[in-house]
This record gives sequence, C-alpha cells and structure tokens, in this order.
Amino acid sequence: MKPGKQYIEDILYGRKRSLLIEPLLGLLSLLYAAGVRLRHALYGAGIFKRKKIGQQVISVGNLTLGGTGKTPAVINIAGLLKAVHRRPAVISRGYGRRDESEVLVVSDGNRILMDAGNGGDEPVLMASNLAGVPVVVGSDRFRAANICHDKFGNDTIILDDGFQHIGLHRDLDIVLINARDPFGNGKLFPAGILREPLSALRRAQVVLITGVEPGSDLTMLKALITEHTDSQIFTSRTVPKDIVNITTGEVRPLSALQGAKVYAFAGIARPASFFSLLRAQGADIRKEAVFADHYQYSPSDLARLVRDAADTKADMTVTTEKDAVRLKDLIKTVPVWAVRIELSIVEKEAWEAILSNRA
Repeated sequence: MKPGKQYIEDILYGRKRSLLIEPLLGLLSLLYAAGVRLRHALYGAGIFKRKKIGQQVISVGNLTLGGTGKTPAVINIAGLLKAVHRRPAVISRGYGRRDESEVLVVSDGNRILMDAGNGGDEPVLMASNLAGVPVVVGSDRFRAANICHDKFGNDTIILDDGFQHIGLHRDLDIVLINARDPFGNGKLFPAGILREPLSALRRAQVVLITGVEPGSDLTMLKALITEHTDSQIFTSRTVPKDIVNITTGEVRPLSALQGAKVYAFAGIARPASFFSLLRAQGADIRKEAVFADHYQYSPSDLARLVRDAADTKADMTVTTEKDAVRLKDLIKTVPVWAVRIELSIVEKEAWEAILSNRA
C-alpha cells in the first residue's frame, strides 16, 4: 500500500516517523541541498548574473513549502505603498494555473482579466483586493517586471514568493515564518518542508512571523531566528473581517458564524488553521473536507460538497477566500460562504516606517 499524501506530510512536519521512507527522503534531500548550494555558488562567483530593473523591488517569500500567509502580506504591503503615493505592481508565478510559463496580465489595476485557471488563484485573489494595483504572472519575473513598467509605469515591484528567485535583484527581502509550525521537522525538502537551510535568513532584511496567537511566547523562535540573521523581526496575525456569499456577493458579519452548524472545506497549505479560525468565531463545525493546495474543483466535487453539507444538516457551507476564487465560475446557485481575512501587524508603526523608507 502506497503511503498517502497526508502520511508523507506528517513526516515532513515531524508529526510521524518512518524507518522506511525517511532514509529515502533523506538521500533525495542531500541531492536537493547540493543543487541549492551550487546555484548560490554560481551566482556568488558571477557566473550567473543577477538582473536589475529600473524599479524598486520588494520580495515577499519564505523558507518553507507554503502556508506562511504570503498573499495577505502582499496585499498589506501594496496597500501601504499606495498610501505613501507609490505605484506598486505585484509579480507572481501563479502556481497551479494552466501554463505557468506564460507571462500574463491578471489585472491592469482596474479590471481583473483572468480567471483562477489561467491567472492562478492567489494572483486573482490579490487582484480582487487591490484596486489600482496591476498584477502580472509569469515564471520569468524579469520579463514580467518589465511588462509592468512598460504597460503601467509602476515604480515599485512586489515580488510574490520571491526569496528563492535570486536571479532578480531586490531592494528589500522580507521572509515570512509561520509561528505555529515554523520549520517542520527542520530538514530540507523532500525530507522536510525547508526550501533552504535556516542560514539563508542572512539574506533577509526583514522577518515577519505570521499566525501569532494572542499571548504566544515567541522567545525561543525569535532566538533561533537571530542566530541566523540580524534582520528586524515583526509579528502578525490573521484577522477575519467578515463572510461573503460567493454567488450573490452578500456580506455578513462574523457573528453569523456564532453557533452556526458549519460544513467547512479548504484547499490550502494549512487547512487546520482555517478550521481553527472558524471555531474561534464560534462555528459548530459538523464536518471538515480537505483538498490539496491550489486544488482545481470540478462539477463532481461541487456535487459531493453539496451532498455532504446536506448529510451533516449544516446551516452554512464555508470555505476560504482562495478556494472561493477557484469556485466562483463553478458555483451558480449553491450558497457557499467565504471568510475574508486581512493581516494585522503588531508593530504597525515600525512596519509602515520600514516600508515607507525603502519605497
């Protein structure tokens, strides 16, 4: 019997052990680490050249595989830059879209021009939250940035998931670290969730700890971070704003979740955090359904969700904003609600100051 995805994930996060699988993943991890070191060495020796563009570049990235809250962070940063009269644009690869090699304009700042299938769920979500901010996707970030400059005259590029994209020069590197499970089992991919060793933090100027619960003790995590970097450390939490009906656009306050019997589903990197958020709002979750990150829903998936919600006698079917983007064209009459969230920075004034100064 082949191990399931959840079982492998439990190993990567250190929740389970396997004497059979871990040695194989460890061997592959050594090869991956060698590739990472070689790539950095080639750039360090000048054999590979870093490209510069005629705009300020702010990179928002992480050390791990997904689930650190980059999308809310990008939305937050773009909003702050607009407030200080900069003209930002967002560049993203657009994971999960049909052709990740294509450079496409998801939004010109006024209109959303792509659906999630072509533009990617996260870029479309960012575009829907960022009026006046162009969003462009493409694996060639240099070309995408030049398109932004030529088409829209932007003066600042926010590079979504850009920490490992070292071929493009940046003026500010922001690395996000999830407070709940910062580094998994501490091993490099595919033996763990680390895309680079912790020593890579030395390239960052800012570290943002995300998903911080009120009253959390971050002393040990901050101490570990400062062993590898002298970056300024900020803390943040994800704050739910309200819920919106995907079909009708009706908005209700979070209090609508209080005591409601909820059928909840999510196709994100850390679905447990979403379910915890619902419970914190007083939702009575009757059943949870988990899909892969960036999962592309089909009509049969929707039919199953409807059946499951009916079987559990749920008052509401609730999902994430990112899932809502992928479901929007599929759902016509089924009442599915999405929780809208935003990033709240604890050290708000210092955060705004460092972004304003860099911009």
